Amino acid sequence: MYRVRTEMSATQPVTALPLPDKPSIAVLPFQNMSGDPEQEYFADGMVEEIITALSRIRWLFVIARNSSFTYKGQAVDVKQVGRELGVRYVLEGSVRKGGNRVRVTAQLIDAIAGTHVWADRYDRDLRDIFAVQDEITASVAGVIEPALAEAEQQRVLRKPPERLDAWEAYQRGLWHFNKYAPEENQIALGFFRQAIGLDPNFAPGHYGYALALQWDIWHFSERPFSEVQGTPRDEARIAVSLDDKDAMAHAVLAHLRMWGSEWEAAISEARTALALNPNSAFVISMLGCVLGFGGYHDEALDRLQQAMRASPHDPLTWLWTLWSGSIQFYSRKFDAALETYNQLARLRPEYGPNQEWIAGSLAFLGRLDEAREVLRRAGSQLLDPRFQQRPPWLRPQDYALRIEGRRLAAGETP
Repeated sequence: MYRVRTEMSATQPVTALPLPDKPSIAVLPFQNMSGDPEQEYFADGMVEEIITALSRIRWLFVIARNSSFTYKGQAVDVKQVGRELGVRYVLEGSVRKGGNRVRVTAQLIDAIAGTHVWADRYDRDLRDIFAVQDEITASVAGVIEPALAEAEQQRVLRKPPERLDAWEAYQRGLWHFNKYAPEENQIALGFFRQAIGLDPNFAPGHYGYALALQWDIWHFSERPFSEVQGTPRDEARIAVSLDDKDAMAHAVLAHLRMWGSEWEAAISEARTALALNPNSAFVISMLGCVLGFGGYHDEALDRLQQAMRASPHDPLTWLWTLWSGSIQFYSRKFDAALETYNQLARLRPEYGPNQEWIAGSLAFLGRLDEAREVLRRAGSQLLDPRFQQRPPWLRPQDYALRIEGRRLAAGETP
């Protein structure tokens, strides 16, 4: 799809627009490769919907439809488009119809470097053309968000820390946060603090700091879980107050409200996030989390599966898998839970607490010898002493089931 646009450049010089202070993208009209005029409407409608969906991402600068569509029917070079519209990324694609099927291809290009960031192909039956259009739109928009975020993180890794702006410091923080290790999380906290220092009104800096601090308390320390209701929740509330239209901010606040046993309030907050950005895998996963721990198991599992479909290579896939297994466990679907926990063991074998879940599932399935062997092998890494009391995000009945599973696995008497 590399083409040369000659009309403008042959007659007048092109003035390059400066890049915005956040990631920027133009979605070009998709080419109709089928020769069927009706597919022109299908392609144009889908591009308009993709532009609308991407515009919901608060950290992304999206060129308006009227400007993108000035390139319709013209041969273009993506680097020139990037200069003319002042964007770093360009999404282009094509539509080809054959019989009752349609093939849509799309590719995301870094217009500055001229390199591919992401590409995919969608083959669909055209029985319901509007449903197909909606499905492909949601899929493209959902995948582009993590693809862009990863591209941005790789870009800012090449910059010296002292030259980062607030957005770039936030992205560096996310890169370290996703490494899931105590020392990496401390580095992430430092970059999120740097982002806040550079721009106190930058909402992502605050909710990034809230998440990393929550992880520090939960995963990498023996501090009381109640501390999450201090600075982490305060930072998430600050983020929402700074940008009430930021879906990520609401999603993080939903998660932290769940940590205060505010299950219904957390679900409401997460649904607000979803309304703001229905294609974000992170937002969808947080809704699944708070629904699951709030007792709405079936929808929770559907949402977590939706998140994993939307972002199949997400660095948080292991966490979504853990939540899925826990929700299956609390639903007393122990066969399914065991399968999910074994999947988690392959994704993150060093995650010790998973062994307790595996042992509990085996015990409830009557496989007591296997359960005891799992506990024996796990040894001292197994049980966080803070779980001697109910953690605030677990309902009493769910905590009781977890303790009963461990008791059965250990062969202890009631």
